[in-house]
Amino acid sequence: MIGTSLQFFLVIVFSITVVSRCEVRESLEGYQVWRASVQSEKDFKIMESLENSGRFDFWDFPHDVMVSPNDADYVRDLLGENEIKYEIWIKDVQTLIDNQFNIRDGKVKAFSTDPDDVFYTTYHRYSEIDQWIRNMAARYPSIAEEFILGKSYENRVMRALKVGNNSNPTNNRPAMWIHSGIHAREWISPATNMWMTNKMLHDYGTDDLVTRLLDMFDIYIIFSLNPDGYEYTWDVNRLWRKTRSVNLNAEPVCYGVDANRNWAYKFGGGGTSTDPCSIIYRGEYPFSEMEVKHVVDFIAEKSKTQDFKFFMDIHSYSQMFLGPWGYTYDLPKDLADQNVVGKAFVDALRAVHGTEYVYGPVSDVLYVAAGISVDWGYGVAGIKYSFTPELRDTGEYGFVLPEDQILPTAQETYAGMLAVYDIVMNDTLSGKI
Repeated sequence: MIGTSLQFFLVIVFSITVVSRCEVRESLEGYQVWRASVQSEKDFKIMESLENSGRFDFWDFPHDVMVSPNDADYVRDLLGENEIKYEIWIKDVQTLIDNQFNIRDGKVKAFSTDPDDVFYTTYHRYSEIDQWIRNMAARYPSIAEEFILGKSYENRVMRALKVGNNSNPTNNRPAMWIHSGIHAREWISPATNMWMTNKMLHDYGTDDLVTRLLDMFDIYIIFSLNPDGYEYTWDVNRLWRKTRSVNLNAEPVCYGVDANRNWAYKFGGGGTSTDPCSIIYRGEYPFSEMEVKHVVDFIAEKSKTQDFKFFMDIHSYSQMFLGPWGYTYDLPKDLADQNVVGKAFVDALRAVHGTEYVYGPVSDVLYVAAGISVDWGYGVAGIKYSFTPELRDTGEYGFVLPEDQILPTAQETYAGMLAVYDIVMNDTLSGKI
């Protein structure tokens, strides 16, 4: 009788465990994105109160906020009482999600080196990105080498590429660091990074600037810095932003940390939250997220023999090219030189498809945000040229940019990056950096 009871108990526990781990894809039908006209400090405080409540997902703080059908009356009344004008910017978020894969013909081509191939104009699961990295290293063994940055919270391998002429000694070559996908829902970020990397490898030996770049630098690139969150956006919640670590101190249990508030420079300042359920939750302490810690440890180790001249964290959306500082409105001492880089990027990008970007410090152009990657890159790692591009668009699709915009986004961003690389190379050779 005791054995039978124990068996029954174990079956029940196992069943509950299985059910708790089977998550159903969340529908955002009826959810809308409202764009508020924030004109004063009072307006800002009202929008900030929405963010601090933990109930609302700001796509672009303090203006673009996603509103559920259940919250629509509350937000409408709040904005009306405070005379904040707004418009419904996206009428139904789920419709955008359903229409995101609008370039596919039912099949996705296998790996190819052609930068314009459909493989590079579709979004890919993490396993496909991982395999693509292996393929690139195998196809370009003289200028590309795969390496393991570490493992994610959910034990996914974080595979990356070192791009550079492997025939040259690497122990004293200058280096660059580039990552994308730190915010899981920003799919255009890894997609653009993949296209640009393939284009660079494809053009080595035929494009003079690219050839000089890879002969001179080692460029370390990781395409999805938040693989757990990225996979979660495919399987459960398309708009998930954070990592997937478990916050056991929250009631109810909340998941994840905003990995771009988790860096050890002015950690915990403005634009962050101590609420584990907030989308801008900073974490219990700096580098609590192993994905972020892997980057820091890697750069620290490589910096023993290599001098990092460039640091980039690719995001979306808003069409901006941002530098430090994020934590304060104070201007960095190298602002003049950083703005030269910013102007070069936006001018070169505009020349491709006419897309308009703005440039400047994070806090000035976007909003105050502490504990972010570019502040760490500049303030701790000492990398003068530390930047964050915010890719397309300005809110028509937001984080749910359709596949037919991957190629033009990548093309124009690559042109901007070549202009930046040219400056970095020249400033390195001249000893300016």
